[in-house]
Amino acid sequence: MSAARALARARDAFDDDDYDESLQICDDALGTGDEGEKVALLCHRSKTFLAVGLAQEAFADAVDAVALEGDNSEALLRLGLAAYEIGAYAKAREALERGVGVEPSGTSRRATTMKWLEKAKTAEMRARDGGEDASPHANDERFMRAWYQSQTHATVEIFARGVTADALTLDFNDACDVLRVTIDALSGGDAHAKMYDPYVLELKLFAAVDRESGVVNVSPAKVEIRMKKKTPGHWNDLERRPGGGLSISSVNAYSEVKPQADKRTAKDWDALEAELDAELSQEKPEGEAALNELFQKIYMNADDDTRRAMNKSFQESAGTVLSTDWKDVGSKTVAPEAP
Repeated sequence: MSAARALARARDAFDDDDYDESLQICDDALGTGDEGEKVALLCHRSKTFLAVGLAQEAFADAVDAVALEGDNSEALLRLGLAAYEIGAYAKAREALERGVGVEPSGTSRRATTMKWLEKAKTAEMRARDGGEDASPHANDERFMRAWYQSQTHATVEIFARGVTADALTLDFNDACDVLRVTIDALSGGDAHAKMYDPYVLELKLFAAVDRESGVVNVSPAKVEIRMKKKTPGHWNDLERRPGGGLSISSVNAYSEVKPQADKRTAKDWDALEAELDAELSQEKPEGEAALNELFQKIYMNADDDTRRAMNKSFQESAGTVLSTDWKDVGSKTVAPEAP
């Protein structure tokens, strides 16, 4: 098989979330092909290593790719992302600056490189100043996430492919207003899938939740954490703002909530729909509350890209723009509209 054909197959396997197959194809093909094809294979394997949490391997492949072709913008982007992930922020900034310099303006890759360049600069400055968020794992950004709510529940979705239930740990503090999510591995039993550093996400929740009423669902594409609010009502955000006056105590094991099977049963969905219908029938909101309820209804029935577009546009525009088109808002900053 030619290196070009192998690369196409590896990309297809990646798109199908078969990361182990994608890595194996790259492993087999790297002994063949010319220098340009080898760079492309190394870049793709670096991307796949990052997808399964192997940042050190991703970094090594990106270094090799840049060594072979120093002005390859994809290789420089891969090097920047992997260096950022392992905390080598100066190296990440350097690689991303070079990537911006060699990639033509107006491309999606240049926009992505510029976005990560800003993140690397910020992280480098915080690390140099000794800030509390110096590590990327202080609030890990390896996976995209979203949240939505009803009057009684708040749900967090972490879009992490390949997570297994036994690799997931949830912890709450004593007050049940701080949630810590830890993912130790992305799939079991394979050397390619083991993380060196766990994914850690700590959320200082807007208000306290009931630890005994939580539900966790692990699917092939995401982790969903559904929490019951101790006090029913609307949260202005998932997390409280700094200076909110709520204390944080030590984290204790959240043993009452157990990861469930890969997918909810039809009965589970029916129960949740009935519960939501009951909540909505209790009151008929007006004005801003009605708009918020409409937002929630659209969000809960939307696909992942629509949810991402809604979250991004609403947050970046300070609540003045609500878009459902990820292709339109995904690569730009959504400016607030004048009142």
